[in-house]
This record gives sequence, structure tokens and C-alpha cells, in this order.
Amino acid sequence: MPFSDSPINQDKTILTVAIEKVGYSPFYSIEDEKTKGFSIDVLNYIEANSHYDFEYIILPWPRALHFVEEGKIDLILTLFKTNAREQAYYFVEPAYGDEINQLFTLANNTIEFDGKLASLISYSIGTVREYSYGQYFDQASYLNKLPALTEDVLLKLLLGKRIDLLISNPLVFKEILVRESVSELVKPLEPHISITPVYMAITNKRADSKEIKDKLGALTKQLKNTPYYQELLKKYQINFK
Repeated sequence: MPFSDSPINQDKTILTVAIEKVGYSPFYSIEDEKTKGFSIDVLNYIEANSHYDFEYIILPWPRALHFVEEGKIDLILTLFKTNAREQAYYFVEPAYGDEINQLFTLANNTIEFDGKLASLISYSIGTVREYSYGQYFDQASYLNKLPALTEDVLLKLLLGKRIDLLISNPLVFKEILVRESVSELVKPLEPHISITPVYMAITNKRADSKEIKDKLGALTKQLKNTPYYQELLKKYQINFK
């Protein structure tokens, strides 16, 4: 069960959480003005077993990162850990899930990928601005990476042959392909780039940031040791290990 049997503490602490309006399924999405997804279910568990309540603030991803770094918003979800980000945020340990990233190209392209990024040096690769795709891809500075604001923009660039490839979470991107009715025009390349842990991260500007980080970490660890967590992984098809 996701909920605690103990009495609910009415003295709640509100934590603001930055999310994107376009969503990041299956981690979170906004449907009929309701926020849903794996990350939301994780936070619902924490709400039910703590004195924290979460209030969602909708922002573009670059602004979300900035506002949490500045302390204007408390928490951000589905964040990859990097050295630079560890200077800006407190990462809640352990990671609460994993994400894979994969390359996509037009179905009629003859591009092949052997798992070595150096083989892609002659191609342009679309990325989302301010996203991390894991250490392996992020540190490949020799690649021709072209940033855009969203995955939807990347799809338009790919269909318009303005980029050769793009990188995305396949669960997110395949949903976009279905929504736009262009699944037959785009194909994924194997193997995928990486399996990377995703974290909650809290601003380090609050006086109680470390206390919150530790409490959220303990609750995340508690959740991951429950059958309910395994049910969530299966429900959202994100059990990659």
C-alpha cells in the first residue's frame, strides 16, 4: 500500500515542484488539469507518509532549472546528476528511477550505430536545451549537437531534414510520434545510449534544504523497498534492469 496507517499530520510543509507543461511521460504529464505519472506517484507516497505537501509549478525546462537553482522553487524531478548540477542543487539519494536515452533518425536513412559515439561524428544530432543525456553522451564534445527547446521541435527538425539524428527518452518520444501520426517515418537506432539514474533535486538556498533532502531520501529508500514500488515500475514500463 502506498499510504501510511499513522494519523495524518495537519501541520504540513508545502514544497513547490517545477514541472514542464509539455510533460515528460511516463514520469509526469498533465491531463485534464491533473498531474499524473511515475514521479507524481512517488511524491504522492511521500506526501502520505510525511508532513510534506507538493505544489506543482509549470515552467519551461531551462527556467525550471534556473528557478530551483535560485531558490524560487524548491524541487525539480527527473534530473540526471552531473558535477555542475551538484554545485547548484542537493540531490536526493537514492535515485528514484532510471531512464534510457536512444537515437532516432528518419526511417529511410541508412545511418548505422555500433554503440560508439565516435561513429556519429559526421552527423548533426538534435538535443533538448539544458538536458543531460548521461555522462557518456554529455562528454562527447566532438559531436555536432544542435539544441532545441522541446522534443516536439526536434521532431519537426528531423522531419524537415535539418538534423540527421535526435536523442530522446524512447518512452517520451514514441508517444509524440503516435500523437503526431508519424511513427512510420521515424526509426530508433540500437543500441540505446545509456541507462541513467534519475533524481529529485532540491534547491540549496533554503535554510532547511539538507534536512528536507535527508527526509525525502529516507522516504524514497523506504518506497523502493516496498512491493508498491515494483508495481509502479511495471505500470510505467520503466524497469530496465
